[in-house]
Amino acid sequence: MPPATSTESSHRGLVDQLTGLDSRFWIVNVMEMFERLAYYGVRAVIAIYMVLPLENGGPQFTHVQKGSIFAAWASVQSVLPVFTGGFADRYGHKRTIVVAIIIKIVGYVLMAVRMDYFGFFIGCMFLAAGTAIFKPGVQGTLAATLKKSEASVGWAIFYQLVNIGGFLGPVVAGILRLLDWKYVFYSCAVIVAVNFLWLPFYKDPSQEQEGNIDEEQARAMSLASQSVTLRLARCWAAIWCVAVGASGWYWFKAIQAGSVTNEWLYFTWAVLFAVALVTYVPRKAFYDEGQSDPYSVFVVSVVGLFQHRVLWFCLLFAGFWLMFNQVFDLLPNVIDDWVDTSGIIATLGSAFSTGAAPTVLSLFLGVVFGGVCAAGVFLAMRPDHRQAHEIPLPAYAVVAIALGAACTFPVKIALGGPDSDGLQVALGSSGLGLLLAAITYRFRLPARLVAIVAWVGAALTAIISLRASLVQSAPGLIEMAEAGAQVPPEWMINANPALIVFTMVGFGYLTSFIRPLTSILIGMVVATVGAMVAGTAALGWACIAGIAIFSIGEMLSSPKKMEYLATLAKKGQEGLFMGYANMPVAIGWIVGSIMAGEKYEKDGDKVNLAKRHLEDVLNVPTETVQALKESEVVPYLGEQLSLSAIEVQRLLFEVYKPYELWYEIGAIGLASIVGMVGYGQFVQWLDKKSEEQD
Repeated sequence: MPPATSTESSHRGLVDQLTGLDSRFWIVNVMEMFERLAYYGVRAVIAIYMVLPLENGGPQFTHVQKGSIFAAWASVQSVLPVFTGGFADRYGHKRTIVVAIIIKIVGYVLMAVRMDYFGFFIGCMFLAAGTAIFKPGVQGTLAATLKKSEASVGWAIFYQLVNIGGFLGPVVAGILRLLDWKYVFYSCAVIVAVNFLWLPFYKDPSQEQEGNIDEEQARAMSLASQSVTLRLARCWAAIWCVAVGASGWYWFKAIQAGSVTNEWLYFTWAVLFAVALVTYVPRKAFYDEGQSDPYSVFVVSVVGLFQHRVLWFCLLFAGFWLMFNQVFDLLPNVIDDWVDTSGIIATLGSAFSTGAAPTVLSLFLGVVFGGVCAAGVFLAMRPDHRQAHEIPLPAYAVVAIALGAACTFPVKIALGGPDSDGLQVALGSSGLGLLLAAITYRFRLPARLVAIVAWVGAALTAIISLRASLVQSAPGLIEMAEAGAQVPPEWMINANPALIVFTMVGFGYLTSFIRPLTSILIGMVVATVGAMVAGTAALGWACIAGIAIFSIGEMLSSPKKMEYLATLAKKGQEGLFMGYANMPVAIGWIVGSIMAGEKYEKDGDKVNLAKRHLEDVLNVPTETVQALKESEVVPYLGEQLSLSAIEVQRLLFEVYKPYELWYEIGAIGLASIVGMVGYGQFVQWLDKKSEEQD
């Protein structure tokens, strides 16, 4: 059946669009959710962990080193898909996902066991490389299976499930880091390994093309090659040869100065791009014919990035992603240093003291929790809409996990209430889940029936337990607020995925009536405002409001980016173009990490500003200040000024204005918006010119 037109799409209801989605769409989305749960579990806390003092269990990197790691992370994670996207189409989405999972597990383990800069850096690079390989396989499958009539809602669901993982990850990490930081990384390795359970159910769309796969790949590469003119290729070949010389000189000077960090990585990327372009120029006619060997895939994948539509989109959208990534890389440090969040704790304590707030919140969260358990059960049993007797045994392993989660609360209550031993709860839940899964397998119960039972059981027991826990927590929260306790930064940032989880499908449906570029522009404006509010806030509720505004802008812009690039992709090039979708992220993330790391180290870090105040204002000898441990500097300043920790924080905030860095970040975001307006006009001109030629 041919894909629906945009007119047909606008008249299709939300339910019709949801029920029409391909079964493989749901499988790769669930895999993405688990992968994101692990990934964001680390990403939510790693900005805090990297600069954590040694005496508090951290590696105590500087903000410059942190920014250097993030920049290298960005270059690997977001540039590598330019190559891996084409290979995902060539060798299969499923194979690339398997390789990615293995690499990511290695990365998480290295980050757990290594605290020196080099060892931790290598672990981060493994994680970044695994993510880069994982993304094109999953997103390429989505692009290949989504009909045009379902694209907007489909990408919105993808983004929502990503943020379910993004919401749960920080919760898991926030709890585990209180025990030991290494548990955060080990648990993420286990979580990402769960995706191996889904692979038996996944039919790779890249391997189901009619005809010879080499011929199909050659045709796709031919189209990508023909989209770039010889004149344009020559121009960019010259530019990248100059870039190689400049980056090589910079690397050489860094070696002489003894300050080498990641210069070798950027030099490597420059060489790879230059080699691809220089190879392509004299043999353009050869590549235009279509080649499917690995080296040709590499060359054409790089060259295809310089298509006018793709290139300018990546460059202009990069400003937005510079701002976007600092919300996750820099804002946690800003919250930890400068935002007074005790007011949030006090408000929650007062609210939970009444009967209404705990009841409403527990009802809402209980229903959501039950729905997640039900979805896990249903998707595990019926990923391909099979009959009950056709469901293979491995599916029931996933059912056991989901049912075990659903049984957590009743087992907890049965073993002694909310304060019962966590190990007992885990063992009891797992055992009961396995028992129920065995019964389900033995009698081949319908998937919908089991899902409904999981939903109702999990929801009811969660509501009962949650309400009791919320009411009991009220006095303790009030005492914590009075003592100046603060909300962990990862919980503040978690407001972003939480909002997306509960509203993304609705935003996706609304934006299905808007041109992708229009939605992207509106979202960029809203997100820029939100980032500015959050980054310059001194009070917790103001910061939360900024994060909420930012999240709305993200929902309007980010999923539409993938939808827009999917419309640019020709048949067989879905993985390639989903790889290109990461380039704006790469450019913005790299530049932003380097810029923010250096500026925040000098003019934003609370400990460094406290040292400056001790030396420049109180005339404390430099050797005395330098002898202090990182965790002792701010308390020492408080003793000298007879101020509490919060009063010291407010003093430094008012005197040194660390929030001014966000003015620069916001200005870059606004410049990106203006550039995208011009890009929209440019695309319309290209379309009109193409129509005239036709």
